[in-house]
Amino acid sequence: MGKIIASVSCTLDGVYTGPEGDENNMVSWAMPGIIDSTTDNLVMFQNADAILMGRVNYEGLASYWPFQEGEFAEAMNNTPKYVATRNRELTEVQWGDFGDTISLLAGDLNERVATLKSDIEGSIIVPGSAGLVQSLLNAGFVDEINMIIHPVVLGSGKGYLDSIAARKDLKLIGTQLYETSGSIRLRYEMVK
Repeated sequence: MGKIIASVSCTLDGVYTGPEGDENNMVSWAMPGIIDSTTDNLVMFQNADAILMGRVNYEGLASYWPFQEGEFAEAMNNTPKYVATRNRELTEVQWGDFGDTISLLAGDLNERVATLKSDIEGSIIVPGSAGLVQSLLNAGFVDEINMIIHPVVLGSGKGYLDSIAARKDLKLIGTQLYETSGSIRLRYEMVK
Protein backbone atom coordinates (compact mmCIF):
# COMPACT_ATOMS: atom_id res chain seq x y z
CA MET A 1 0.00 0.00 0.00
CA GLY A 2 1.40 3.37 -1.02
CA LYS A 3 2.00 6.20 1.40
CA ILE A 4 0.84 9.69 0.38
CA ILE A 5 3.18 12.43 1.61
CA ALA A 6 2.00 16.03 1.21
CA SER A 7 5.07 18.26 0.84
CA VAL A 8 5.04 22.05 0.94
CA SER A 9 7.00 25.19 1.70
CA CYS A 10 4.93 27.76 3.56
CA THR A 11 5.19 30.82 5.75
CA LEU A 12 4.67 30.79 9.50
CA ASP A 13 1.08 31.92 8.89
CA GLY A 14 0.45 28.99 6.52
CA VAL A 15 0.66 30.80 3.17
CA TYR A 16 2.17 28.72 0.37
CA THR A 17 1.99 31.34 -2.40
CA GLY A 18 3.19 34.87 -2.78
CA PRO A 19 1.13 37.62 -1.11
CA GLU A 20 -2.29 38.65 -2.39
CA GLY A 21 -1.95 40.23 -5.83
CA ASP A 22 1.41 38.53 -6.41
CA GLU A 23 0.51 34.90 -5.66
CA ASN A 24 2.98 33.44 -8.17
CA ASN A 25 5.95 35.09 -6.41
CA MET A 26 7.38 32.86 -3.69
CA VAL A 27 10.95 33.91 -4.45
CA SER A 28 10.96 36.78 -1.99
CA TRP A 29 10.28 34.57 1.02
CA ALA A 30 10.87 30.93 0.07
CA MET A 31 14.15 30.90 -1.84
CA PRO A 32 16.55 31.04 1.15
CA GLY A 33 14.85 28.02 2.74
CA ILE A 34 14.50 26.17 -0.55
CA ILE A 35 18.23 26.54 -1.21
CA ASP A 36 18.98 25.47 2.37
CA SER A 37 16.82 22.33 2.07
CA THR A 38 17.74 21.30 -1.50
CA THR A 39 19.70 18.20 -0.49
CA ASP A 40 16.89 16.83 1.69
CA ASN A 41 14.28 17.62 -0.98
CA LEU A 42 16.40 15.88 -3.61
CA VAL A 43 16.62 12.73 -1.48
CA MET A 44 12.84 12.80 -0.92
CA PHE A 45 12.15 12.94 -4.67
CA GLN A 46 14.87 10.38 -5.50
CA ASN A 47 13.20 7.97 -3.07
CA ALA A 48 9.67 8.65 -4.31
CA ASP A 49 7.85 5.89 -6.15
CA ALA A 50 5.38 8.38 -7.66
CA ILE A 51 4.51 12.08 -7.76
CA LEU A 52 0.88 13.18 -7.55
CA MET A 53 -0.05 16.76 -8.39
CA GLY A 54 -2.95 19.04 -9.16
CA ARG A 55 -3.42 20.72 -12.53
CA VAL A 56 -1.93 24.12 -11.63
CA ASN A 57 1.20 22.58 -10.14
CA TYR A 58 1.47 20.21 -13.11
CA GLU A 59 1.40 23.13 -15.55
CA GLY A 60 4.20 24.91 -13.71
CA LEU A 61 6.41 21.85 -13.17
CA ALA A 62 5.88 20.45 -16.69
CA SER A 63 7.01 23.73 -18.22
CA TYR A 64 10.30 23.60 -16.29
CA TRP A 65 11.65 20.16 -15.29
CA PRO A 66 11.65 18.33 -18.65
CA PHE A 67 14.09 20.93 -19.95
CA GLN A 68 16.55 20.79 -17.03
CA GLU A 69 19.55 18.56 -16.33
CA GLY A 70 21.11 17.18 -13.17
CA GLU A 71 20.10 14.95 -10.29
CA PHE A 72 16.96 16.87 -9.36
CA ALA A 73 15.76 16.93 -12.98
CA GLU A 74 16.41 13.18 -13.26
CA ALA A 75 14.31 12.53 -10.17
CA MET A 76 11.46 14.75 -11.37
CA ASN A 77 11.55 13.53 -14.97
CA ASN A 78 11.98 9.78 -14.45
CA THR A 79 9.60 9.24 -11.52
CA PRO A 80 6.05 8.22 -12.53
CA LYS A 81 3.74 11.24 -12.25
CA TYR A 82 -0.04 11.51 -11.93
CA VAL A 83 -2.16 14.61 -12.46
CA ALA A 84 -5.51 14.96 -10.69
CA THR A 85 -7.83 17.71 -11.87
CA ARG A 86 -11.46 18.78 -11.79
CA ASN A 87 -10.93 20.64 -15.08
CA ARG A 88 -12.77 18.54 -17.67
CA GLU A 89 -11.01 20.41 -20.47
CA LEU A 90 -7.70 18.79 -19.53
CA THR A 91 -7.78 15.48 -21.38
CA GLU A 92 -4.08 14.92 -21.98
CA VAL A 93 -0.89 15.54 -19.99
CA GLN A 94 2.66 15.82 -21.28
CA TRP A 95 6.13 15.99 -19.73
CA GLY A 96 8.50 16.92 -22.53
CA ASP A 97 10.40 13.88 -23.83
CA PHE A 98 9.31 11.91 -20.74
CA GLY A 99 5.70 11.38 -21.84
CA ASP A 100 5.68 7.77 -20.69
CA THR A 101 6.19 8.91 -17.07
CA ILE A 102 2.97 10.93 -16.70
CA SER A 103 -0.72 9.99 -16.52
CA LEU A 104 -3.98 11.84 -16.03
CA LEU A 105 -6.22 10.65 -13.20
CA ALA A 106 -9.63 11.03 -14.79
CA GLY A 107 -12.88 10.23 -13.07
CA ASP A 108 -13.72 10.03 -9.39
CA LEU A 109 -10.72 11.30 -7.39
CA ASN A 110 -11.36 9.06 -4.39
CA GLU A 111 -11.57 5.93 -6.55
CA ARG A 112 -8.50 6.84 -8.57
CA VAL A 113 -6.38 7.71 -5.51
CA ALA A 114 -7.47 4.52 -3.70
CA THR A 115 -6.37 2.52 -6.76
CA LEU A 116 -3.10 4.46 -6.97
CA LYS A 117 -2.34 3.78 -3.29
CA SER A 118 -3.05 0.07 -3.73
CA ASP A 119 -0.94 -0.18 -6.92
CA ILE A 120 2.14 1.65 -5.57
CA GLU A 121 4.15 0.13 -2.76
CA GLY A 122 6.22 3.13 -1.68
CA SER A 123 5.92 6.87 -1.22
CA ILE A 124 3.69 9.09 -3.35
CA ILE A 125 4.85 12.71 -3.00
CA VAL A 126 2.31 15.50 -3.47
CA PRO A 127 4.37 18.70 -3.94
CA GLY A 128 2.38 21.87 -3.23
CA SER A 129 -1.04 21.35 -4.83
CA ALA A 130 -3.00 22.77 -1.89
CA GLY A 131 -6.46 22.15 -3.36
CA LEU A 132 -5.60 18.53 -4.07
CA VAL A 133 -4.01 18.06 -0.63
CA GLN A 134 -7.10 19.50 1.06
CA SER A 135 -9.32 17.06 -0.87
CA LEU A 136 -7.01 14.17 -0.01
CA LEU A 137 -6.90 15.16 3.67
CA ASN A 138 -10.69 15.46 3.83
CA ALA A 139 -11.01 11.99 2.26
CA GLY A 140 -8.45 10.45 4.66
CA PHE A 141 -5.81 9.60 2.03
CA VAL A 142 -2.85 11.63 3.36
CA ASP A 143 -0.44 9.61 5.49
CA GLU A 144 2.21 12.25 6.18
CA ILE A 145 2.71 16.00 5.93
CA ASN A 146 6.24 17.19 5.19
CA MET A 147 6.24 20.96 5.67
CA ILE A 148 9.08 23.47 5.52
CA ILE A 149 8.12 26.55 7.49
CA HIS A 150 9.95 29.71 6.50
CA PRO A 151 10.56 32.51 9.02
CA VAL A 152 8.18 35.04 7.53
CA VAL A 153 4.58 36.12 8.07
CA LEU A 154 2.92 37.38 4.87
CA GLY A 155 -0.54 38.23 6.16
CA SER A 156 -2.09 37.51 2.76
CA GLY A 157 -1.91 34.91 0.02
CA LYS A 158 -3.36 31.43 -0.29
CA GLY A 159 -3.34 29.22 2.80
CA TYR A 160 -2.18 25.65 2.36
CA LEU A 161 -4.84 24.13 4.62
CA ASP A 162 -7.75 26.55 4.17
CA SER A 163 -10.54 24.05 3.42
CA ILE A 164 -10.16 21.22 5.88
CA ALA A 165 -13.57 19.86 6.88
CA ALA A 166 -12.77 18.44 10.31
CA ARG A 167 -10.07 18.05 12.92
CA LYS A 168 -7.02 16.01 11.95
CA ASP A 169 -4.60 14.82 14.61
CA LEU A 170 -0.92 14.44 13.78
CA LYS A 171 2.14 12.87 15.37
CA LEU A 172 5.53 14.56 14.98
CA ILE A 173 7.98 12.10 13.39
CA GLY A 174 10.86 14.37 12.41
CA THR A 175 12.35 17.86 12.43
CA GLN A 176 15.23 19.47 10.57
CA LEU A 177 16.46 22.99 11.24
CA TYR A 178 18.08 24.82 8.33
CA GLU A 179 20.27 27.27 10.20
CA THR A 180 21.32 29.48 7.28
CA SER A 181 17.74 30.45 6.38
CA GLY A 182 16.10 29.82 9.76
CA SER A 183 13.57 27.51 8.05
CA ILE A 184 12.48 24.30 9.71
CA ARG A 185 11.14 21.06 8.24
CA LEU A 186 8.40 19.39 10.25
CA ARG A 187 7.30 15.87 9.41
CA TYR A 188 3.96 14.73 10.77
CA GLU A 189 2.25 11.39 10.49
CA MET A 190 -1.54 11.43 10.34
CA VAL A 191 -3.12 9.77 13.37
CA LYS A 192 -5.81 7.46 11.98
